[in-house]
Amino acid sequence: MGNNFCYSKSGMQSTMSQLLCEQKFNGCDVILTAGNIENELVDCIVQPTDQQFSNVPQNDKPSFIPTNGNCIFVGSTKKNKKNYILAVVQENNELCIQDQYDEERQLIYESIQNCLKMANARQIRSIAFPVFQSKDHTTSATIMIMAIKLYIIEQKLNSVTKIFISLNQIEQVASFKWVFQQIFEQYNSTKSKSYSSTINPTFMDEYKSIRLIQQVAVKESTP
Repeated sequence: MGNNFCYSKSGMQSTMSQLLCEQKFNGCDVILTAGNIENELVDCIVQPTDQQFSNVPQNDKPSFIPTNGNCIFVGSTKKNKKNYILAVVQENNELCIQDQYDEERQLIYESIQNCLKMANARQIRSIAFPVFQSKDHTTSATIMIMAIKLYIIEQKLNSVTKIFISLNQIEQVASFKWVFQQIFEQYNSTKSKSYSSTINPTFMDEYKSIRLIQQVAVKESTP
């Protein structure tokens, strides 16, 4: 499956992020920006990684793998003023291609929801996600934004009031803006109760797959 992240500190060099889309949803602002995630004015940054923490500086690497969920909270220090959540990506190279895609969807969905749950429990007000890489940008955007939207709908966010998705590649912008607008279209429209038939098949397939993941997660959490 490889590493499911495309976060890079050598990405966009501007010190100011560009606002692409913003939606207030159930008391929480969901914001899409382009720029260096390290420059986002947030309390916490999510850093996707793998089991070896290969993209984490040696001095900052945790000495354990989480057994409950796949997220590790790294608090701020005098040297580093921001909090971080390391979202550990499991690797399994023995799966067939389709199973890899299915596992990626599940992993991205669960990682985002686990990060939001952890941030909320620690009274964090704002959090920024980089892009979680999947087979293409439309897939990544659909899974990430749907996971955020469904979490806000199903869980009460007592502390988190701002959720950022920070893009660091120009190629991501068109897909993420388009998916963002489609996912929040129902919320903004009082006339339409279903997604437009003009939405491309990739988006619809991913939308349906996330709904299935969500339904399974609900069943598993029900006593």
